[in-house]
Amino acid sequence: MTIYYFDSRGSWIAFRSSATDKNLFSPSAKWVGWLAWDNDDVCGVSTKSYLGTLVGDRLIKKVHAPSRFTPFTPFTPFTPFTPFTPFTKPSIVMPAGFTDVS
Repeated sequence: MTIYYFDSRGSWIAFRSSATDKNLFSPSAKWVGWLAWDNDDVCGVSTKSYLGTLVGDRLIKKVHAPSRFTPFTPFTPFTPFTPFTPFTKPSIVMPAGFTDVS
């Protein structure tokens, strides 16, 4: 079952193929990051550093990014099928200390 993630405005920005999949993909199925640490923080593929945090069904970024050792980059995963486009979600009030992922 596909897990969708949205920005604070409710626009679809990422997905995972299943709840156990550690890889995040853009709506066009481009690999953008993975759950590299033992929490909901995402490591970006292009930067090899903190990309954002999964908060419910939102992918948002901490203003003060955590300082972490970035583990090795895993092998590029198979490109999943592009899922159906979900309906947009209602906007949320951004939690204190967070911003949208750019």
